[in-house]
Amino acid sequence: MAAEEGLLSFIGDIYEASYRPGHWGTVLDRLCRLLGAKSGGIHVEDHASGKRYLLANHGLPRFAEATYRLGLSRHDPVYRIQAARPVAEAALVVRHDEQVAENPLYYRLIMKPNDLGYVAAISLFNDKEWHAGIGVHRSFKAEPFGDRELQLLDVLAPHFQRALRIDKALQQATHRAASLQSVLSELMHGVVVLNGQDQVTYHNAAAERLLSRHAGLLMDGARLRTWYPSDAAELWAAVAGLRQGKARQQAVGLNHPDRPHPLIVLATLREDAPESLSGVYGEGEIVLYVSDPGHPFDACEEDLAALFHFTRAESGVASALVNGLSVEQIAERHQVSRETVRSQLKSIFGKLGVSKQQDVVRLLLNSGLNRRL
Repeated sequence: MAAEEGLLSFIGDIYEASYRPGHWGTVLDRLCRLLGAKSGGIHVEDHASGKRYLLANHGLPRFAEATYRLGLSRHDPVYRIQAARPVAEAALVVRHDEQVAENPLYYRLIMKPNDLGYVAAISLFNDKEWHAGIGVHRSFKAEPFGDRELQLLDVLAPHFQRALRIDKALQQATHRAASLQSVLSELMHGVVVLNGQDQVTYHNAAAERLLSRHAGLLMDGARLRTWYPSDAAELWAAVAGLRQGKARQQAVGLNHPDRPHPLIVLATLREDAPESLSGVYGEGEIVLYVSDPGHPFDACEEDLAALFHFTRAESGVASALVNGLSVEQIAERHQVSRETVRSQLKSIFGKLGVSKQQDVVRLLLNSGLNRRL
């Protein structure tokens, strides 16, 4: 009876996580304890959005989430075996004693260093919409997962499936109903909205970052100004042309003597912008979309820190490295010593699991964080 009550309590946890996403970690922790697993993860690959992520993980190395997000898991034998199996049928998919001969590289680089002796897995969904599943691991020194553990996964599968469905539906609803300002703040473009007196009534976080780097366009209180008077004349002529009905959109380039490329500003009438954003635009009449083609890597520090567990300083160093700066140039830009930058690089290498600067560049450029337009 106690065991049955414990299972019902766990199923309750699963459904709680469906509407409290932060609870998925607790669910996976309990699942690993129920199955006698040292680590595990719930993975999701949404084919419609192209997003892949670990919904929750327990006991996995830090690089696991980044690896899955980048799609490198497709080269993992566990992923391939799991994807080929029927949905909602758990199995022991990997044994270390078999992988020595079948996949020696995987055994040597992944299984052995991370003590992944046995892996049990179950697919919860695997169709045109998405692929989602659970993988749990035991140590080399442990016994393989047995029938009891696999049967328990089979019993729990329908509950995980329903909970994931609820979780996805709620995420979609939350996304639709999210604050319009938050949505705009995450756009790749800088967005600046002008009212009938050419005053700024709204600008998003991306615009603030772009204009802080490229002074071809500046915000002076509620007013915009350009570095060169000739650019100002071109910008305001474009805005006037929109108001007079001469065009539906106008593009201008705004220059600065220290930057080799101009800021690109696409000006449009408010009615040509998404109607759903009218709550943010308020009384605005003109929407300016701003981009900087001369800045190839534009991931915000918060995104880098969240994905790779960087500090703010490490995020700045990593971004500068991707943009081609040397250690000396990074030190000069950040006004720190070269030894400090080297120490930060060493920490970055450790968090990414790499040993070369070019590996940092490759990993970040393929991370999906680049905001370049």
